[in-house]
Amino acid sequence: MEILIGVIVFVLGLCFGSFVNMLVYRTAVDYKLENKKFKVKGEKRSFCDYCGRQLKWYENIPVFSWLILKGKTKCCHKKLPLSYPVVELVMGFLFLISVFIGRPQESPLQFGLGFLIIVFLVFSAVFDLKYMILPDFSTVILIMCGLVLLVGTRHGAYLQNIIVALGASGFLLILNLITKGNGMGMGDVKLAIFMGLFLGGPKTILAFYVAFIVGAIVGLILMIFKKATKKSQVPFGPFMILGILVAWWWGEKVVELIKL
Repeated sequence: MEILIGVIVFVLGLCFGSFVNMLVYRTAVDYKLENKKFKVKGEKRSFCDYCGRQLKWYENIPVFSWLILKGKTKCCHKKLPLSYPVVELVMGFLFLISVFIGRPQESPLQFGLGFLIIVFLVFSAVFDLKYMILPDFSTVILIMCGLVLLVGTRHGAYLQNIIVALGASGFLLILNLITKGNGMGMGDVKLAIFMGLFLGGPKTILAFYVAFIVGAIVGLILMIFKKATKKSQVPFGPFMILGILVAWWWGEKVVELIKL
């Protein structure tokens, strides 16, 4: 039974990964970060990134279509980004982790909003990696999810999380002012509000720790291989999101180990 549930959840994650890829592209077009030289009537279905032809159902199967078409569009034979199947696979595995990492005690509300949070965390991470921007609408959705979970599951004991959210956001705001926006963007400041609301005190500290440590390691590796310099800007959002996921799923165990 668990295997069947795992397969269903993984496929669901792949499908949402495809949705994330579509949302990243269309948001980039709306933000004028990508040029679209064609018009698709209604734009209700997936279409080719290059010529605008609406895709057949068999061209839109997560991961498998990319593999079968050898990473190229069928219509104009243009190369498709490797990020497409990668994002879909990542979403599949994140959905699996969300279901099987000690979460059977959650209510249907927590369970459903948990999936929604994963979707928009991955969307934000991918968009920030590609365009160095954390779209406000995705952060607002995450904050709303955090508030609903806080009010719906904490039974009135939510003042601490609100204080943590303001403190986390204020901390990054200070860094933003000190670096004049070069080391920390306002998108990160807003995302920290969700982090505090969703995680609470100890887990928020853990999320920051993971984000800064992993960010520093990645930055050092990029400099060693001359992919970046000390003045290069590296998006911090993806590291924050990694920290949020780690603290969400393993934060309680880490905090218990620290207390020991």
